[in-house]
Amino acid sequence: MSRGWRMLQFVNDIPLKFKFLIIYLMCVLLPILCINSLFYMQDSKNTERREMDNLRISLDRVGNAMMQMVNEGVVIGNALSADRVFNEMLEYKYTDNVAYYEEYDSYLRDKLGQYPNIYPYISWIGVYTSNPTLSNGGSYFMLKPEDLKSEWYQKMSDKKDKVTVTSYLDVNPMNPEEKMVYVSIIRKMDTFPDLMQYSNYLRIDIRMDKLLELFDKERNYLLIKLVDEDNRLVLESAGAFKGKEALLPTLPVSKDSQLMSLPAKSFVIPLSNASYVHNWRLVGIPEGSRIAEERKGIIRFFTWLTLISTIIPTMLIYIIMHSFNFRVRKLSKHMQLVKNERFEPITMYEGKDEIGHLLRSFNLMTEKIRNLINDVYKLELQKKDLELERVQAELNYLQSQVDPHFLFNTLNAIFVVCKKYRYEHVTEIIQNLSQILRRLLSWKEDLVSVEEEASFTDMYLQIEKFRFQDRFHYELSIDPSLLPYRIPKMSIQSLVENSCKHGLQSVKGNRKIRISVERTGRNMLIRVEDNGIGMDSRKLNAIVKSLYTGEDNGKNIGLRNVYRRLNLFYAERSLFHIESIPFEKTSVTIQIPLNLIRKQEETS
Repeated sequence: MSRGWRMLQFVNDIPLKFKFLIIYLMCVLLPILCINSLFYMQDSKNTERREMDNLRISLDRVGNAMMQMVNEGVVIGNALSADRVFNEMLEYKYTDNVAYYEEYDSYLRDKLGQYPNIYPYISWIGVYTSNPTLSNGGSYFMLKPEDLKSEWYQKMSDKKDKVTVTSYLDVNPMNPEEKMVYVSIIRKMDTFPDLMQYSNYLRIDIRMDKLLELFDKERNYLLIKLVDEDNRLVLESAGAFKGKEALLPTLPVSKDSQLMSLPAKSFVIPLSNASYVHNWRLVGIPEGSRIAEERKGIIRFFTWLTLISTIIPTMLIYIIMHSFNFRVRKLSKHMQLVKNERFEPITMYEGKDEIGHLLRSFNLMTEKIRNLINDVYKLELQKKDLELERVQAELNYLQSQVDPHFLFNTLNAIFVVCKKYRYEHVTEIIQNLSQILRRLLSWKEDLVSVEEEASFTDMYLQIEKFRFQDRFHYELSIDPSLLPYRIPKMSIQSLVENSCKHGLQSVKGNRKIRISVERTGRNMLIRVEDNGIGMDSRKLNAIVKSLYTGEDNGKNIGLRNVYRRLNLFYAERSLFHIESIPFEKTSVTIQIPLNLIRKQEETS
C-alpha cells in the first residue's frame, strides 16, 4: 500500500471536529503571523507612497481653485470684448469731457464697477485705450508712455494670443512708495475689426491675498510656490506680495527647463494646459511630519485587522459546518420519504461540492423512479384512453359523412322536383347551394386561386340575388393576370357575406355591392364595397380595436377570421383597412405584396 493511500486513510479516520480545528489553525493563526511580518516590511513604503499621493491631490486642489479664478476672469474678458455697444463707446470720439462724462455716468461707470463686487477675487478691472478723447479715471485710462513700457503691456504686445496671464511688479496704489506683485489677466479688445480705430486692452487684477489664502489652506501639508512663465517666483505660502519683501526672483532651471534647487520630494505640476497660462507651474514641498501620525493610524488599523482576521475564519468555519450538517439532514429526511413511497425532490441549491453532487444524484434517482412508475402503471390507462379517442374519432368521421350525404340527397330531390315543374330560378339557386356545399367539403387546402375564390363568391352572390330580386345588384371586377395567384380561401366571400348580412339587409332601396381585385404597383388590392347603412366612427373604432387586440366578443367573426389568416400567412406584411360613412357606404380593403403570393401553377 502506497504512502499516499495510507495518508488518505489517516485523514479519513480523523474526526470531523479535529479536521475543522486544523483548518482553523492553518487559516487563522498562521496567516496572522505572516501578515505581521509582511505588514511591518511594507509599512514605511506604503505610508510614504500614500502620503505623497495625498500631497499631490492637495496641490491639484490649489491649482484647480486658482484656475477657476483665472477662467472666470477670461470669461468676463470675452463677454466684454463681445459687447459691441461697450466697444463702440471705447472707440467713439468724444467732443469734450462733458460728452464723455455723460456716457460714463450713464453706462461706462457701472459696466466694469460691478465685477469686483460680484467676484471677490478681483481686486481691480479696467480698460487701457489709445483713444485720446477718453479721460483718465475710475476704470478707464488712456495709454501713456510709461504704460507702453510696462511689463504687462510688453508681454501682451509680444504675444499673438488675445488673452494672457502675466505677473509683474508695480506700484501699490494704497502706498505709492512700495512695490507690489501683480497677477493680471490681459485681454485684447479686438472682436470687432470694423471698430478698431484705437488699441484697447482689458486688465483684470487678481487679489493676491485670495491666492495666499488658497496656499495657506494647505500649509499643514505643503509649502506651495507659484512660478510664472519666466521661471519667477510669484507667490509662496506665508510669503509677502507687497512691501520691501515683494520680489519676483528668478529660479534656476536646467537645460530641459526643469526647476532646480528644490527638495528631492517636491512636486511640480503645470497650472493648466490653457495657452494663456503656458509654463505657469505650482511647486509643492512637503511640510511637517505626517508619517508618524500615519503610523499611529496603521497600528490602530492593525489591531482591528487582527480581530477581523480571527472572527471571519471562525464565522467561515461555522458556516461550513452548518452547510454540511443542514444538507446531510435534508438528504436523510427525504430518504425516509422514499421508504414511504413518496419520491419528492430536494428543492434547494445543492452546491457544487461532493454533498451537492450527492443531492443532485438523489434528485435524479427519485425522478427516474417516478417516471418508471408512471411508465409501468399508467401505460395501460393511456392505451385505453387512446383507444376510446380513436373510436370516438371514427364515429365523428362517419357522422360527418352521413350528414352531408343526407343533405345532398335532399337537395337533389328538391332539384328534380323543381326541374320537373320548371321552377328555373329555384333550380339555379339549389344548384349553386349544392355546389357551394360540395366546394366547402372538397377544399382541403388553406390557399386557393383568385379564380376559385371569385367563382365561389359569384355563386354566393347569385343566391343573394335570388333573395333580394331586382333590389340587389353586384359587380365583380378582377384583373385577369391575378387569377392564378393563391390567397386564403373564403377571404373575399367572408367579406361579401358580412356586407350582405350587416350592410345591405337593413337598406330598403337599391342594394349594390362591388368586388374588385386589381394590381397596384407590386401589390394585390382586394376591395369589397357596399352602399349599406354603414357605421359611425365609434362603432368602426370598436371593430378595428377588436381586430388588432384579438378580443373575442362573439361579433364580427368573419372579419376577425379574415384578418387573423392574413397575418398568419403573410407575417403581418398585409394591410387590412375598413372605411365607412353612415347611410352611404362601407368599404373593406386588403393589400398583399405580390412577392408573398404564389401562383397556382407554381404549387401544382
